[in-house]
Parts: sequence; C-alpha cells; structure tokens
Amino acid sequence: MPLKYIKKGNKSDRGVTLTEMLLAVIVVGILAVVTVPSMIGLFNQNQVKDGFAQVRGAIKQSQRLAMRRGRRCKIRLDTAKQEVNISPPDAKGNYTGCLLGERKLPDGVFLKNNSHPNIVFSPKGNTNSAKTIVVYSPHTQAKKCLVISLGLGIMRSGNYTGNIDNPLTRKHCDTTGS
Repeated sequence: MPLKYIKKGNKSDRGVTLTEMLLAVIVVGILAVVTVPSMIGLFNQNQVKDGFAQVRGAIKQSQRLAMRRGRRCKIRLDTAKQEVNISPPDAKGNYTGCLLGERKLPDGVFLKNNSHPNIVFSPKGNTNSAKTIVVYSPHTQAKKCLVISLGLGIMRSGNYTGNIDNPLTRKHCDTTGS
C-alpha cells in the first residue's frame, strides 16, 4: 500500500491544551467551593439529629422499663459529659436497670435542659417534673427539642426556635415543622 493513502492523526488526537486544562480545574474548584459548605452543614445537621435520637431513645426506654418492671426509674441528663446515664440508685436500689446503656452524644453536639438534670418515672410511666430538652450544635442552625409533660410523662418533639442562651421554654418547641 502506498504511503500517500495512510491518514495522519487529526488535531483532536493530540490531547488537551493548557487552556482547556485550566478551565476544567477552575470549574471543579468553583463546584467544590459551592458544595463543600453545604455538605458540612448537612453533616452537622445529621449529627444533631443523631444526638437527639440518642437522648429521646434513652428517655423513652427509661419510661418503658419503669412501667415494665413496676418500679421507679431515674436517669440523668449529664450536660458536662454530653450524655444520658443512670442516676445512682437509692438505698433500695430502685434505679438499677433503668437504662440499658449510656447514650453519648456525637462530638460537637450539646445538650441543654431547663431544670435539674434528673428525670424520674413512676411505675406507671408518670413523671414528677416538666422538662424541655434541646440538642444542638453551634456549627448549624438545627436545634431539636423534646418536651416532657408534668404528670403523665407525655413527650412531644420538634425544632427549637428560641435562643439557647436564654432559659429554655416549651413555647419555643415547634412541632409543626418536624
């Protein structure tokens, strides 16, 4: 076959130019700048939701165990350690078995309540104090709240709309957006 019929490579077979490469890097950089803060915010919101699930689950478990075992159960919202744990038992040992394990909040997630840290459930699941509990992170606007009613121990949860630096109130626990 004569050489004059062999085709030489097209211009498109030579690769990319420096300008094309820089343009691709700039586009990827812009996408990273736009999406990374959103992804971090989403991660922080999920951390708050996970911490709230830990707190709510521990409180509901303690209430169920008090009713199942027919005795008082007392748990503690430990804001120093950011966990829910079992309060020390009284002389009769009434608080043992009130929580199957300590519930630790994720790093960067905090717990605040409006009154003393203990929650006591009677053998009927009733409680002796009303409580507003907020789980939040300073890295996101997400603040989840749990309100426990005085007497029956009925719980409702939602998004906390108030300022956590002020005393917590049940009025700021908005259940419509949950």
